[in-house]
Amino acid sequence: MRQALYLLMMLAGIVTMGCEPTMDLPPGFVEVNRDDGEYDMRAVSADGVVVGVRSEPNPKQGGLEFWAKAVEKELAGRRGYALSAREDMGPAINPDGVLMTFDVTKQATDFRYLVAVFVRFQKVVIAEAGGPTDAVEPIEA
Repeated sequence: MRQALYLLMMLAGIVTMGCEPTMDLPPGFVEVNRDDGEYDMRAVSADGVVVGVRSEPNPKQGGLEFWAKAVEKELAGRRGYALSAREDMGPAINPDGVLMTFDVTKQATDFRYLVAVFVRFQKVVIAEAGGPTDAVEPIEA
């Protein structure tokens, strides 16, 4: 899947044990202010594509499938996104992760949202990339 290749490149710098999640920015992106505290790292392109990494506590040590299902339920169940693909990233990435692709149409514009979920001990790390579908697709290759 082409989305996986792009997101895997984006995630190359993600998650080292005990450290704040980070990522290497794709070409054409600039980091944006993260004063709101919601994201550990967030960047935007001139085409309106946003990429970000955030982490959440995992005090009960929920597994990868639990957190992937929770993210899917939030996006598909509550926010109206349609899950169009789901892929286990397996041992190609450490830790294992799940990559999901969602699509939605808002105000006559199609949007694509890629979400990768990783569980690392007491943290859930979520990497996201999204924007207008026609702007997201060219960077997936």
